[in-house]
Amino acid sequence: MTKIIVVGSGIIGLSSALFLSLSGFRVSLITKNPEEAVSWVAGGMLAPFSEGLEGVLFEFSYRSLKEYPSYVELIREVSGQRIDLWMEGINRVVLKGEEDTLRKARRYIKEGFKAEILTPKANLSDSVDCVIHYAEEGWVDVPMLMDALLFAINKKGVEFITDNIHKVIMEDKKVIRLEGVKNKYEGDFYVFCTGTWTRDLFDLPVFPVKGQALKVKYPHVDRVYYSLISYIIPRSKYVYIGATSEKQNTDLQVSLEGIKTLSENAIRVMPSIGSAQFLSAVVGLRPATPDELPIFDLGENYMLLTGHYRNGILHAPMTVRVLQDYLLKGEKSHYLEYFSPERFKNP
Repeated sequence: MTKIIVVGSGIIGLSSALFLSLSGFRVSLITKNPEEAVSWVAGGMLAPFSEGLEGVLFEFSYRSLKEYPSYVELIREVSGQRIDLWMEGINRVVLKGEEDTLRKARRYIKEGFKAEILTPKANLSDSVDCVIHYAEEGWVDVPMLMDALLFAINKKGVEFITDNIHKVIMEDKKVIRLEGVKNKYEGDFYVFCTGTWTRDLFDLPVFPVKGQALKVKYPHVDRVYYSLISYIIPRSKYVYIGATSEKQNTDLQVSLEGIKTLSENAIRVMPSIGSAQFLSAVVGLRPATPDELPIFDLGENYMLLTGHYRNGILHAPMTVRVLQDYLLKGEKSHYLEYFSPERFKNP
């Protein structure tokens, strides 16, 4: 049986380990800290329209969005755990002066996607011009999803190893072995889902963007309200308010400035949320790239899947599909070429 080693325990790493195990491979997953991944603190929006994505990135994201219900249902079945998923659409809040956002919305509508431009409800501020309801979008409770993935890979017998991989021994485009603090590891195929820490192992332009977010108690939000300055995301037990975007900042501490910015921006969109009860704040490091596209690299016996930046949660189903299609069918997705790191090399 083919032995596959997955490095990384964010949503891409856990999903890869689970789906490869379900496909009949013998899988080991190595992580330096199972709770370290930024996935645990992500907002969980499935929002290619609200994000204003275009081109191949939009195509990839939209395909992943359409696979989300079946992706979550499979994880529910294998894990036996509850995962809250809402697919009733997202409200994209358009602030005054956002002409480009409206232009994109009209183009999406013209192309046949399900969206409508609405007059703002009374709970939104005077700085809101209108609301675009993107009916196909949704959001997922990410901590529930991550917990379920951990349950599922344990049930499927995935070997879970805690170690810090600090070196990949490679000849040409073939991995010979991995060297960790505790041990050395060899497999038949390697999957690197290393997120923000990719540069520790590979010479690739992946860098961290710090994001802070708040959890508050506020019962009066029925769906996601996404704007350029704030996103307000209802979950079953609290409301998530996100998120700052701080480049060149790897400090994993919550700052007063971050809390102030998040609070002020949310109130600017929805004034009544100022009365919400503060519960906690969270922080994580998103894996970004210079052009904000993922990096997919295929070698002789490995695949690197990283740099998903703001859309790692959304991209999980399609990223795993690219991996599975290659290992099970020998098919090289065109996304491997489009997201290849070769685009960063000098012409």
